[in-house]
Amino acid sequence: MDPDLTPLSTKASEQDRQRRERCLVYVREHAEGPVEGLFAQDGMVRRIWREAAMLAAIPPAVVLEVLLPEVAEGVGRFSDYQTKLMARTRRTVYATHALVFGDLSMSIEVGARIFQLHERVRGRISTRSSEARAGQRYRANEPAAMQWVFATLVQGALTTYEAIVEPLDRGERAQFYEESKRWGAAVGLSPEQLPADLESFERYFEGMVEHSLELGDMARDILRVLFGPPYMRGAARLCAGLLPERWRSAVGLPWDAEAKRAYELAIGAMRGSRYLPPALRYVPAWHQAAARIEAARGEGVSRTTRVVRALDQRGWIPAGLAPPERVMRKCPGSD
Repeated sequence: MDPDLTPLSTKASEQDRQRRERCLVYVREHAEGPVEGLFAQDGMVRRIWREAAMLAAIPPAVVLEVLLPEVAEGVGRFSDYQTKLMARTRRTVYATHALVFGDLSMSIEVGARIFQLHERVRGRISTRSSEARAGQRYRANEPAAMQWVFATLVQGALTTYEAIVEPLDRGERAQFYEESKRWGAAVGLSPEQLPADLESFERYFEGMVEHSLELGDMARDILRVLFGPPYMRGAARLCAGLLPERWRSAVGLPWDAEAKRAYELAIGAMRGSRYLPPALRYVPAWHQAAARIEAARGEGVSRTTRVVRALDQRGWIPAGLAPPERVMRKCPGSD
């Protein structure tokens, strides 16, 4: 028998599945509605993630995720990031938008798919991920690992939004955190396993950044692939500025005077998106959600909504709610 598939591991997987069933009860009780999905169209989660500029929140979250040894090991052993980086990026963006902007059935389906894919991601941490923790068991659906991935996206969203769009008061930040627990539950992370409130979450995040992360060889390899292509140089500078200070240079991202100037210029340019009309400022997935809700309520349909709906029917919307393989297959000129 594979040493990573012992009865103990099988028992843990069953516990994971039972936990997810309990999570689905929470999701259905707290979701905005079958048509609306997990969140209200004017709630804090959609208010923040609707900004097209929020795509800049993904790279810093990925960096922080792989600094946790079990995440680095899982990505390094089970991911196709080395050969299909862009395809993986498209899948990540799609999953984020499906959970945030999809109707309830889509959010639950995507959450289930993520959970099922992660069931096979388990084993033992190698010395390439952590000398200190080598030999320890890990599994992607373990609450501690899921909690950290959840935290990187929540904190990354707050940091990026405030850097690019506008500052948030404590009440808005607290509401965003509380609402975000719904998509955590959709992928099998019980709300009771998360910090109870914003203050507890901030203490947890700071403690992880200061004491629990490490840069092993596996994480270095992943980050080298992520930021190695020439077209990612600008993204590397932007990412560095959005990371916690102690990890900017530590992970090998540029953060000298030139990089800081480039970061400020990029942030300044992106802040200009605040003055764009909603049709250009917000991600297509937000408009798709608006079209769905308008149709269900029998409300008047805006011109933007009509255009989005027409494109959506052809599967031509990137960063939308169609699976990326369908978009790439139908886009003119795609392979």
